[in-house]
Amino acid sequence: MQLLRFDRAAPSKVQRNGFRCGEASLDRWLATQARQSMESRAAVTYLLLDPEEVAEDDRPSIVGYYCLSPGEVRRADAPASLADRALDPVPAVGMGRFAIDERYQGRGWAAELWREALLAAVAAGKVIGARVMLVDAISADARAFYERYGFVRSPIHPMQVLYDLRVVEVSAGLDR
Repeated sequence: MQLLRFDRAAPSKVQRNGFRCGEASLDRWLATQARQSMESRAAVTYLLLDPEEVAEDDRPSIVGYYCLSPGEVRRADAPASLADRALDPVPAVGMGRFAIDERYQGRGWAAELWREALLAAVAAGKVIGARVMLVDAISADARAFYERYGFVRSPIHPMQVLYDLRVVEVSAGLDR
């Protein structure tokens, strides 16, 4: 498997349209909006590619993707454990999209891509000064997915979840 930024991978229309995760809005976003988000610098998208499974145009299949952008959350909207002694607003790395193609679901690739997304968020957070990863879950099932990985629900916005990037730093040994 290979993880590349969208602009470096330059996925073809065939590759993008061949991606199916089971959530039409996520499939559509990758097919029609990811490139524009990169070009406008609204978000950076990363693709996990499978060079052993090729699309109809003989290019690697897209296994999954995530996108990151800078964000913020009001201290009042953050759980107390994350808001304690934080700036207002709390600087964040937003994860706008995260999806795995149906052909790869249940095979451990979500956890691998998830790890990469968290490490990228920590690296970005060190550059821009972010303290948390912020996700606006698209459904109750998606929110439950994030909560299984330790995200904490906002006390104000029921579909918003946050993760303390300092936890990732410590557990990955990046705090030294």
